[in-house]
Amino acid sequence: MTEPYRGDAMLPNLIQAVVLLALGSFAVSCFMFAAKLFRADGHEYERNRDRTGGFRKALRGEIETVFDGARDYRVSAGIAIDRNTNSWVEQGRLSEEAISASLRPARQ
Repeated sequence: MTEPYRGDAMLPNLIQAVVLLALGSFAVSCFMFAAKLFRADGHEYERNRDRTGGFRKALRGEIETVFDGARDYRVSAGIAIDRNTNSWVEQGRLSEEAISASLRPARQ
Protein backbone atom coordinates (compact mmCIF):
# COMPACT_ATOMS: atom_id res chain seq x y z
CA MET A 1 0.00 0.00 0.00
CA THR A 2 1.33 3.46 -0.87
CA GLU A 3 1.49 6.38 1.50
CA PRO A 4 -1.03 9.16 1.08
CA TYR A 5 0.19 12.38 -0.61
CA ARG A 6 1.45 14.94 1.85
CA GLY A 7 1.68 18.42 0.33
CA ASP A 8 3.45 19.86 3.36
CA ALA A 9 6.55 17.77 2.62
CA MET A 10 7.28 20.03 -0.37
CA LEU A 11 7.24 23.20 1.73
CA PRO A 12 10.82 22.85 3.09
CA ASN A 13 12.06 22.27 -0.47
CA LEU A 14 10.29 25.42 -1.64
CA ILE A 15 11.73 27.46 1.23
CA GLN A 16 15.18 26.06 0.51
CA ALA A 17 14.87 27.00 -3.18
CA VAL A 18 13.73 30.54 -2.36
CA VAL A 19 16.57 31.04 0.15
CA LEU A 20 19.08 29.64 -2.36
CA LEU A 21 17.79 32.00 -5.06
CA ALA A 22 17.96 35.00 -2.71
CA LEU A 23 21.49 34.17 -1.57
CA GLY A 24 22.60 33.62 -5.16
CA SER A 25 21.21 37.01 -6.20
CA PHE A 26 22.91 38.66 -3.24
CA ALA A 27 26.23 37.00 -4.11
CA VAL A 28 26.02 38.18 -7.73
CA SER A 29 25.19 41.73 -6.57
CA CYS A 30 28.15 41.74 -4.16
CA PHE A 31 30.47 40.49 -6.90
CA MET A 32 29.30 43.18 -9.33
CA PHE A 33 29.72 45.89 -6.69
CA ALA A 34 33.21 44.63 -5.82
CA ALA A 35 34.15 44.63 -9.52
CA LYS A 36 32.89 48.22 -9.79
CA LEU A 37 34.93 49.26 -6.75
CA PHE A 38 38.01 47.54 -8.15
CA ARG A 39 37.80 49.59 -11.37
CA ALA A 40 36.87 52.83 -9.55
CA ASP A 41 38.88 56.04 -9.77
CA GLY A 42 41.31 55.99 -6.84
CA HIS A 43 42.22 59.68 -7.10
CA GLU A 44 38.59 60.76 -6.87
CA TYR A 45 38.10 58.43 -3.90
CA GLU A 46 41.07 60.03 -2.12
CA ARG A 47 39.67 63.52 -2.82
CA ASN A 48 36.30 62.51 -1.38
CA ARG A 49 37.97 60.94 1.65
CA ASP A 50 39.95 64.12 2.28
CA ARG A 51 36.82 66.18 1.76
CA THR A 52 34.81 64.26 4.38
CA GLY A 53 37.42 64.31 7.12
CA GLY A 54 36.52 60.83 8.35
CA PHE A 55 33.90 58.12 8.22
CA ARG A 56 32.12 59.27 11.37
CA LYS A 57 31.72 62.83 10.10
CA ALA A 58 30.30 61.49 6.84
CA LEU A 59 27.78 59.33 8.70
CA ARG A 60 26.70 62.13 10.99
CA GLY A 61 26.36 64.68 8.15
CA GLU A 62 29.08 66.96 9.52
CA ILE A 63 31.05 67.49 6.30
CA GLU A 64 32.19 71.08 5.78
CA THR A 65 30.29 72.70 2.91
CA VAL A 66 32.81 75.49 2.33
CA PHE A 67 36.33 74.77 1.07
CA ASP A 68 38.97 77.46 0.61
CA GLY A 69 36.45 80.27 1.04
CA ALA A 70 34.04 78.98 -1.63
CA ARG A 71 31.02 76.68 -1.58
CA ASP A 72 32.10 73.09 -2.30
CA TYR A 73 29.82 71.83 -5.06
CA ARG A 74 30.68 68.18 -4.24
CA VAL A 75 28.92 68.49 -0.85
CA SER A 76 25.14 68.67 -0.50
CA ALA A 77 24.30 71.21 2.18
CA GLY A 78 21.34 71.45 4.51
CA ILE A 79 20.22 72.82 7.84
CA ALA A 80 19.07 70.91 10.93
CA ILE A 81 18.02 71.91 14.42
CA ASP A 82 20.26 70.86 17.29
CA ARG A 83 17.87 69.78 20.03
CA ASN A 84 20.39 70.35 22.81
CA THR A 85 21.07 74.01 22.00
CA ASN A 86 17.86 74.70 20.05
CA SER A 87 19.86 76.30 17.26
CA TRP A 88 20.34 75.70 13.56
CA VAL A 89 23.41 73.74 12.51
CA GLU A 90 24.80 73.25 9.05
CA GLN A 91 24.69 69.70 7.66
CA GLY A 92 26.74 68.39 4.76
CA ARG A 93 26.98 65.10 2.92
CA LEU A 94 28.73 63.97 -0.24
CA SER A 95 26.62 64.73 -3.28
CA GLU A 96 25.43 62.06 -5.68
CA GLU A 97 27.78 63.50 -8.31
CA ALA A 98 30.80 63.08 -6.02
CA ILE A 99 29.90 59.47 -5.22
CA SER A 100 29.21 58.54 -8.85
CA ALA A 101 32.46 60.22 -9.92
CA SER A 102 34.40 57.98 -7.52
CA LEU A 103 32.69 54.84 -8.81
CA ARG A 104 33.32 55.70 -12.46
CA PRO A 105 36.19 53.73 -13.99
CA ALA A 106 39.50 55.56 -13.85
CA ARG A 107 40.72 57.27 -17.01
CA GLN A 108 43.92 55.95 -18.48
